[in-house]
Amino acid sequence: MSVAYAIEESILQNRAPATRTARAPVAPGCAGCAHVPSCQAGGYGRDELAGLRCIVERVGLLRDGEYLYRPRTPFRALYAVQAGMAKTVTVDRAGRERVLAFHLPGEWFGLDAICLGYHDNAAIALGRARFCRFPFDALRTLAATQPEVQSHLLHAMSRQIHQQRMSGGDYPAEERMAAFLTDLSNRRAMLGLATDHLPLPMSRADIGNHLHLATETVSRLLARFRDAGLIRIERHGLDLLDAPGLRAIGQNLLQP
Repeated sequence: MSVAYAIEESILQNRAPATRTARAPVAPGCAGCAHVPSCQAGGYGRDELAGLRCIVERVGLLRDGEYLYRPRTPFRALYAVQAGMAKTVTVDRAGRERVLAFHLPGEWFGLDAICLGYHDNAAIALGRARFCRFPFDALRTLAATQPEVQSHLLHAMSRQIHQQRMSGGDYPAEERMAAFLTDLSNRRAMLGLATDHLPLPMSRADIGNHLHLATETVSRLLARFRDAGLIRIERHGLDLLDAPGLRAIGQNLLQP
């Protein structure tokens, strides 16, 4: 399983990231996970977070469009993507779907259900995906004795709030799209993954739904970025050719 934000958290707290010369052993629940190196690079091997490795459970393989949980499912656990990607969506009374967020490997989600006692949205696999499950009772017990675990939970909540800010508001469509792509690249960098290529298993309609843009607007903006030499569009994603230029367009929505 991954906890992707330890290095950034260390910076925020004015601490140097923990050395990686001696990595913690891989927990049984993490054996065979392709993202173990990224987890350890992100600080997951630190002694302060060792308890997370003891409670994690594996879920999946789920295929594209399959549900990890549905609305009104009782809240029992938090989740993180282990491999692949996922989206969380909500459906209003008229049956209209809203894409709340896209989740990369290592990113926790389901925290919004803590206050309700049930999930008011659905988590759906994008492509083939696997997940890590953290039983909440065990996690709450762990967090009571390990402040680092509490910090990760708070950081995950903060990150979700920031992502919601980027998807809405009165910002121009071009800025929202540029910020969205830049944020995906930044999150991949924190995982130690390649940032010059962005896999996009979600549909253009999903992206537009998330950013409050028409599907045609998403396609038009991607074509505009392509023509400007900022990106190269591939079949299952895109290559970033001018990441600084893209960041400059979306800078009003991005963290400093």
